[in-house]
Amino acid sequence: MKIGIAEDHGLIVDGLRTLVENHGHEIYHAVDYTQLLNLLAEIELDILIQDIRFGDVDARSFLPTLVDQNPQMKILALTSLDDLGSIQSVLATNVNGYLCKSEPTMLILKAIETLESNQCYLSPEAEKILRGKNNGLNYVQLSSREKEVLQGILEEKSTKEIAEQIYVSEKTVEHYRSSLFVKFDVKNVSGLVKNAILLGFYR
Repeated sequence: MKIGIAEDHGLIVDGLRTLVENHGHEIYHAVDYTQLLNLLAEIELDILIQDIRFGDVDARSFLPTLVDQNPQMKILALTSLDDLGSIQSVLATNVNGYLCKSEPTMLILKAIETLESNQCYLSPEAEKILRGKNNGLNYVQLSSREKEVLQGILEEKSTKEIAEQIYVSEKTVEHYRSSLFVKFDVKNVSGLVKNAILLGFYR
Protein backbone atom coordinates (compact mmCIF):
# COMPACT_ATOMS: atom_id res chain seq x y z
CA MET A 1 0.00 0.00 0.00
CA LYS A 2 1.05 3.59 -0.59
CA ILE A 3 0.93 5.47 2.70
CA GLY A 4 1.58 9.16 3.20
CA ILE A 5 2.69 10.72 6.47
CA ALA A 6 1.82 14.41 6.86
CA GLU A 7 3.81 15.29 9.96
CA ASP A 8 6.37 17.98 10.76
CA HIS A 9 8.09 16.31 13.73
CA GLY A 10 11.09 14.31 12.52
CA LEU A 11 11.25 11.84 15.41
CA ILE A 12 7.62 10.87 14.94
CA VAL A 13 8.09 10.47 11.20
CA ASP A 14 11.19 8.31 11.64
CA GLY A 15 9.39 6.04 14.09
CA LEU A 16 6.33 5.67 11.89
CA ARG A 17 8.39 5.14 8.75
CA THR A 18 10.42 2.32 10.32
CA LEU A 19 7.35 0.63 11.78
CA VAL A 20 5.22 0.83 8.64
CA GLU A 21 7.96 0.07 6.09
CA ASN A 22 8.78 -3.12 7.99
CA HIS A 23 5.31 -4.32 7.04
CA GLY A 24 5.88 -3.88 3.33
CA HIS A 25 4.21 -0.54 2.67
CA GLU A 26 5.54 2.29 0.51
CA ILE A 27 5.99 5.45 2.56
CA TYR A 28 5.80 9.07 1.40
CA HIS A 29 6.33 12.11 3.60
CA ALA A 30 5.15 15.72 3.60
CA VAL A 31 6.45 18.21 6.13
CA ASP A 32 3.95 20.99 5.41
CA TYR A 33 0.69 21.70 3.57
CA THR A 34 2.39 22.73 0.31
CA GLN A 35 4.42 19.53 0.21
CA LEU A 36 1.27 17.55 0.95
CA LEU A 37 -0.58 19.07 -2.00
CA ASN A 38 2.40 18.37 -4.27
CA LEU A 39 2.54 14.80 -3.03
CA LEU A 40 -1.15 14.21 -3.65
CA ALA A 41 -0.80 15.66 -7.16
CA GLU A 42 1.89 13.09 -7.97
CA ILE A 43 0.93 9.99 -5.98
CA GLU A 44 -2.44 8.31 -5.47
CA LEU A 45 -2.16 7.36 -1.81
CA ASP A 46 -4.15 4.55 -0.24
CA ILE A 47 -3.86 5.99 3.26
CA LEU A 48 -2.82 9.39 4.59
CA ILE A 49 -1.67 9.64 8.21
CA GLN A 50 -2.42 13.27 8.98
CA ASP A 51 -1.14 15.30 11.92
CA ILE A 52 -3.85 17.78 12.96
CA ARG A 53 -1.53 20.48 14.26
CA PHE A 54 0.41 20.43 11.03
CA GLY A 55 3.11 23.07 11.33
CA ASP A 56 1.40 26.47 11.26
CA VAL A 57 -1.81 25.01 9.82
CA ASP A 58 -4.69 23.29 11.58
CA ALA A 59 -5.52 20.32 9.35
CA ARG A 60 -9.21 20.68 10.14
CA SER A 61 -9.20 23.68 7.82
CA PHE A 62 -8.33 21.59 4.77
CA LEU A 63 -9.37 18.01 5.58
CA PRO A 64 -12.90 18.34 4.13
CA THR A 65 -11.35 19.39 0.80
CA LEU A 66 -8.90 16.48 0.86
CA VAL A 67 -11.75 14.08 1.56
CA ASP A 68 -13.78 15.44 -1.37
CA GLN A 69 -10.88 15.54 -3.81
CA ASN A 70 -9.39 12.15 -2.91
CA PRO A 71 -12.35 9.80 -2.36
CA GLN A 72 -10.16 6.71 -2.79
CA MET A 73 -7.82 7.75 0.02
CA LYS A 74 -8.42 6.81 3.64
CA ILE A 75 -7.36 9.45 6.18
CA LEU A 76 -6.14 8.61 9.67
CA ALA A 77 -5.89 11.54 12.08
CA LEU A 78 -2.81 11.20 14.30
CA THR A 79 -2.77 13.91 16.93
CA SER A 80 -1.94 15.01 20.44
CA LEU A 81 -5.48 16.42 20.75
CA ASP A 82 -7.30 14.13 23.15
CA ASP A 83 -10.25 16.16 24.43
CA LEU A 84 -13.88 15.54 23.51
CA GLY A 85 -14.38 18.74 21.50
CA SER A 86 -11.25 18.21 19.41
CA ILE A 87 -12.08 14.60 18.64
CA GLN A 88 -15.60 15.50 17.58
CA SER A 89 -14.40 18.38 15.41
CA VAL A 90 -11.84 16.18 13.65
CA LEU A 91 -14.36 13.37 13.06
CA ALA A 92 -16.74 15.96 11.63
CA THR A 93 -14.31 16.44 8.72
CA ASN A 94 -15.13 12.85 7.67
CA VAL A 95 -11.72 11.32 8.29
CA ASN A 96 -11.68 7.52 8.44
CA GLY A 97 -9.87 7.12 11.74
CA TYR A 98 -8.51 8.78 14.87
CA LEU A 99 -5.40 7.89 16.89
CA CYS A 100 -3.91 9.83 19.81
CA LYS A 101 -0.14 10.29 19.88
CA SER A 102 -0.13 9.37 23.57
CA GLU A 103 -1.20 5.81 22.75
CA PRO A 104 1.13 2.87 21.93
CA THR A 105 2.86 3.30 18.58
CA MET A 106 1.97 -0.24 17.52
CA LEU A 107 -1.68 0.83 17.26
CA ILE A 108 -0.78 2.49 13.96
CA LEU A 109 -0.56 -0.99 12.42
CA LYS A 110 -4.01 -1.89 13.72
CA ALA A 111 -5.34 1.38 12.33
CA ILE A 112 -3.81 0.75 8.90
CA GLU A 113 -5.16 -2.79 8.83
CA THR A 114 -8.64 -1.55 9.74
CA LEU A 115 -8.64 1.18 7.08
CA GLU A 116 -7.26 -1.26 4.53
CA SER A 117 -10.37 -3.40 5.18
CA ASN A 118 -12.57 -0.38 4.35
CA GLN A 119 -13.60 0.04 7.97
CA CYS A 120 -13.27 3.08 10.20
CA TYR A 121 -10.82 3.11 13.10
CA LEU A 122 -11.20 4.74 16.48
CA SER A 123 -8.39 4.23 18.98
CA PRO A 124 -9.15 2.95 22.50
CA GLU A 125 -8.41 6.33 24.10
CA ALA A 126 -10.51 8.28 21.61
CA GLU A 127 -13.37 5.82 21.96
CA LYS A 128 -13.23 6.05 25.75
CA ILE A 129 -13.40 9.85 25.60
CA LEU A 130 -16.29 9.82 23.13
CA ARG A 131 -18.20 7.31 25.21
CA GLY A 132 -17.90 9.67 28.14
CA LYS A 133 -16.22 7.28 30.58
CA ASN A 134 -14.24 10.19 31.98
CA ASN A 135 -16.81 12.96 31.79
CA GLY A 136 -20.21 11.27 32.04
CA LEU A 137 -21.34 12.55 28.66
CA ASN A 138 -23.70 10.49 26.52
CA TYR A 139 -22.82 11.83 23.12
CA VAL A 140 -25.66 10.23 21.11
CA GLN A 141 -28.85 8.83 22.56
CA LEU A 142 -31.01 6.59 20.38
CA SER A 143 -34.41 5.06 20.93
CA SER A 144 -34.78 1.31 20.53
CA ARG A 145 -36.42 1.82 17.12
CA GLU A 146 -33.65 4.15 15.98
CA LYS A 147 -31.10 1.54 16.99
CA GLU A 148 -32.94 -1.10 14.97
CA VAL A 149 -33.11 1.11 11.89
CA LEU A 150 -29.45 2.09 12.28
CA GLN A 151 -28.45 -1.55 12.55
CA GLY A 152 -30.32 -2.32 9.35
CA ILE A 153 -28.62 0.56 7.55
CA LEU A 154 -25.21 -0.60 8.78
CA GLU A 155 -26.00 -4.06 7.42
CA GLU A 156 -26.75 -2.44 4.03
CA LYS A 157 -30.39 -3.47 4.06
CA SER A 158 -32.94 -1.59 1.97
CA THR A 159 -35.74 0.48 3.47
CA LYS A 160 -38.19 -2.27 2.55
CA GLU A 161 -36.07 -4.95 4.18
CA ILE A 162 -35.70 -2.93 7.38
CA ALA A 163 -39.44 -2.23 7.47
CA GLU A 164 -40.24 -5.95 7.10
CA GLN A 165 -37.67 -6.90 9.74
CA ILE A 166 -38.98 -4.58 12.46
CA TYR A 167 -42.68 -4.72 11.39
CA VAL A 168 -43.24 -1.07 10.52
CA SER A 169 -44.04 0.79 7.31
CA GLU A 170 -41.37 2.01 4.91
CA LYS A 171 -42.52 5.56 5.68
CA THR A 172 -41.80 4.96 9.36
CA VAL A 173 -38.31 3.70 8.53
CA GLU A 174 -37.70 6.86 6.50
CA HIS A 175 -38.82 8.93 9.50
CA TYR A 176 -36.32 7.19 11.78
CA ARG A 177 -33.59 7.52 9.18
CA SER A 178 -34.18 11.29 9.04
CA SER A 179 -33.99 11.39 12.84
CA LEU A 180 -30.65 9.55 12.72
CA PHE A 181 -29.30 12.09 10.23
CA VAL A 182 -30.11 14.86 12.70
CA LYS A 183 -28.67 13.11 15.76
CA PHE A 184 -25.43 12.15 14.00
CA ASP A 185 -25.26 15.56 12.25
CA VAL A 186 -24.89 14.09 8.75
CA LYS A 187 -26.56 14.66 5.39
CA ASN A 188 -26.52 11.21 3.81
CA VAL A 189 -26.29 7.47 4.53
CA SER A 190 -22.56 7.40 3.83
CA GLY A 191 -21.92 9.98 6.54
CA LEU A 192 -24.29 8.19 8.91
CA VAL A 193 -22.50 4.87 8.49
CA LYS A 194 -19.08 6.41 8.94
CA ASN A 195 -20.02 8.32 12.11
CA ALA A 196 -21.92 5.40 13.59
CA ILE A 197 -18.93 3.11 13.18
CA LEU A 198 -16.50 5.70 14.53
CA LEU A 199 -18.70 6.29 17.56
CA GLY A 200 -18.88 2.60 18.35
CA PHE A 201 -22.42 1.68 17.26
CA TYR A 202 -21.21 -1.17 15.07
CA ARG A 203 -18.49 -3.77 15.60
